[in-house]
Amino acid sequence: MEHETKTCTVCGNDFTPGVERTPYEEAGEWLAAELWNDAGTLCPQCLDNRAKLAMMYVIDR
Repeated sequence: MEHETKTCTVCGNDFTPGVERTPYEEAGEWLAAELWNDAGTLCPQCLDNRAKLAMMYVIDR
């Protein structure tokens, strides 16, 4: 089963959605869906980075 290749809207790299994810990538995908409304448009590396940065800098309102 082949997956469609997409281009990340943050870094511009090509990626294949739906491949195996780390816990940080899963957290980044949740953040993309719940906070930034850009789910499905970020590569695994940007999702990973987003989750790690959110742990450090995102505070509760």
